[in-house]
Amino acid sequence: MINLKGVVKKLNLSRFIIHEKLMCVGIRLIISVTFLLLVVSVRLQAQDTKVSHPFMWKSFNNPAYSGFDGLAGVNIGMQRSYWSKPLDFRSYFVSADYAFQEKRTFGLGGLSLFYQRDQESSVMYVTQLFAAALSARVKLSRSTVLQVGLQPSLYCKSVDPSKLTLGDQFDPFYGQILDISPELMSFYADKVTIFDMAAGIYGQTDFNVAWHGVASLEYGFSVYHIIESTQSFLSEHGSASSEENLLNRRYSGYVSYAHPFALGNQINTVLSPYVMIDVQSVMRNLQFGVCWEEERFGLIGLGVRGDQFEGLQVGTLLVHLGVNIPGGRDSGWKIGYTCEVPTHQGTMYQNTSHSLSLHWYYRIVPKRCIQRFDNSPNNSKRARMKRKNKAFHF
Repeated sequence: MINLKGVVKKLNLSRFIIHEKLMCVGIRLIISVTFLLLVVSVRLQAQDTKVSHPFMWKSFNNPAYSGFDGLAGVNIGMQRSYWSKPLDFRSYFVSADYAFQEKRTFGLGGLSLFYQRDQESSVMYVTQLFAAALSARVKLSRSTVLQVGLQPSLYCKSVDPSKLTLGDQFDPFYGQILDISPELMSFYADKVTIFDMAAGIYGQTDFNVAWHGVASLEYGFSVYHIIESTQSFLSEHGSASSEENLLNRRYSGYVSYAHPFALGNQINTVLSPYVMIDVQSVMRNLQFGVCWEEERFGLIGLGVRGDQFEGLQVGTLLVHLGVNIPGGRDSGWKIGYTCEVPTHQGTMYQNTSHSLSLHWYYRIVPKRCIQRFDNSPNNSKRARMKRKNKAFHF
């Protein structure tokens, strides 16, 4: 006779071993990707202005994310920094995302359009960005998908030389005026237009966790300013130094992990730590934090960012807040806010910043729109749907 109890025990033991192996593989992958990003940040010499809650602006930080989540949407944001000197630096962000259908699209993922404006309060230095990103999609396995993307961009920069006086030095990164140079700059042009290209790769891997839950690991890497600048404020064709000051190549990496937690029968939450690294010339930026999001209300999170600019080091504490506003069955709104408070800083680079953004989305590719709450471990209805389908969908 067949010992059914023994067979059941062996099956349970096999499932436990497989689950443990998958968890080990996931942990090793997280450690490996994080280590790689840290090595890149050390070896290279952070960054263009970016919104302080990157988990809501993924396509803005990586062209490969366009259409990744199967959503069409519009995003509007503003970020304002108050410097220790009487300078006010502000940025405006607008983007639109569209995900292509999976049939007869030749593997395309999505299309995104971007506009960004950075300006110093006296409008001494202004940068405008016009860009479009196109991505392609490949499914490596039932639980892993990758996208690659390209982003052609147009930068329009302008400066007002009349507001520069003897002893001023032009800082193109922040629009700051640093009183450390005894020479008066001679400007060849007050407006320049620069064509640029960016590229990126973005992926996601899902794996089972306890009690029928599904966790996800997201990872991305992007390179901006691939094409060297041929324009300069200081000369007709631009010297090597002035070209580098206009557009320094930027390397950006992002890793996040989303783990579902259920509180009660219908309260679904996700805990999501993230790491973002930017390296641009002599500037380095490392930001990491954790966010806790509830399905119906929104999120709250804390983060820490460290900036390095030549000899200056700035530490910043970030407080994230988010609100979810349901719309129709396949649409909704999100509001994001981040406050940045310096914890330690060097000289004049201390600042307090506020970022506010509004996001509208519509599920245009339902098969790809399996959101983080759809696989909550304690939602009986969604668990039954997942067991019925017996597959991951992207």
